[in-house]
Amino acid sequence: MVSITLFGGAGEIGGNKVLIEDKKTKVFLDFGQAFGLLDEYFVDWLQPRGRFGLKDYFALGLMPKIPGLYNHEAVKCTDLKHTAPEYDAVFISHAHQDHVAHLAFLEQEIPIYMGEACKKILDSTQHTTGMSVYSEDGWEKRDGTKIPPNKIKTFRSGEKIKVGGLEITPIHVDHSVPGAYGFLVETSEGTIAYTGDLRKHGNKPEMTMDFINSAIEAEPEALIIEGTRVAEVESRKNHTEQFVHSESGRVVKESKGMVLAMRYPKDLDRFRTFYTIAKESGRKLVISLKTAHLLLSLKGDRIGLPNPLEDENIEIYGRKMIIYKAWELPLLDHCVNSEWVMKNQKAIIWELDFSQMQELIDIEPVAHSACIHSMSEPFEEDPSSQLQDEVLQNWLTRFGMERHQLHASGHASMQEIFEFVEEIDAKKLIPIHTQNPQMFKGKDAIVAEKGKKITL
Repeated sequence: MVSITLFGGAGEIGGNKVLIEDKKTKVFLDFGQAFGLLDEYFVDWLQPRGRFGLKDYFALGLMPKIPGLYNHEAVKCTDLKHTAPEYDAVFISHAHQDHVAHLAFLEQEIPIYMGEACKKILDSTQHTTGMSVYSEDGWEKRDGTKIPPNKIKTFRSGEKIKVGGLEITPIHVDHSVPGAYGFLVETSEGTIAYTGDLRKHGNKPEMTMDFINSAIEAEPEALIIEGTRVAEVESRKNHTEQFVHSESGRVVKESKGMVLAMRYPKDLDRFRTFYTIAKESGRKLVISLKTAHLLLSLKGDRIGLPNPLEDENIEIYGRKMIIYKAWELPLLDHCVNSEWVMKNQKAIIWELDFSQMQELIDIEPVAHSACIHSMSEPFEEDPSSQLQDEVLQNWLTRFGMERHQLHASGHASMQEIFEFVEEIDAKKLIPIHTQNPQMFKGKDAIVAEKGKKITL
């Protein structure tokens, strides 16, 4: 009997953990953390104790107790005994934390499959942040604990991968991070299609349609589809990437001062938008050290991103620090400082992170400067995002900077999602990555319960 179990992503945004079982073969699709997973018990600096692995998660019912899934470090302080692995593989759709964050707990004998760009992005993230993500030397938690590395196997779109009794085909989709995939899983009882996260209003809609058309051709028994933007009321602007480009270009052209550009760190489509606008407007794009490291990590990849050390349209901003991290040191000789930015602010687009707003004190933005906030609007249901947005606005007001909200979502609109559902026409429909699974209509729609098997 073939079964599908959602251990994450059921009735929540993110946290996808989809177990597919076919006889003796057990494979997970994604292994992430939901955006609101910790909200009931943790906030700001009150977080699970990393040195105790999964103890806090298990005690508060935040992670499932599954034998043969977690590594020794993850369970040594819990009442779950470490055993030999009972799962055959984990397939990762893309590099966002809500799809990869819990890989650090995974039993290291279980192989992980991911796209080539996804691995490069995670490697860069490990070097430049304090996140517990994969590197060639293993997993390193915030307390410095080393965990032996899993075997990483990379794939490309269309490659058929045999794992036990399953054959899994990754097919590229367009999302707000490069190297994103959906999966077609061939089982003994038919095909299961899994979308991962996808959209049709970005720069590469044809990639998403490649997946949709392949899923239609496969005539799947079940479709597991994301529904991030499925809601009674759409609170987000339904902008396309092309609209963000044109409107951002207008803001830059009309600005008589500096232009801040704020985006998600892994949103390289948005980076490319700001980079192109900088070239078109005769300005330089000033990027962070982390962005420079990520671009260099992806150098030579088919994505075709510029080399920040050689491109005349790019400058790297180096903040004044007492101590620099090891990964930053090779880049410092290529950096401009606050004095340079102050002097040249009318001729730049500056990608500034929210956590570095203090740099504006050193820069002293000139009159008629602007900020393009190219990130999601705050959720009304999320007080912390509301507070962060208010703080951002206080900084912009303090320095007389006009704010422009210009963002294209990484997720398909509700209308697009429902069109995909109708076109693929699977026998069973399983919404995931959504707070409103009940809005998926039809006799074949299943509102999945976390940890409960759905059989084909």
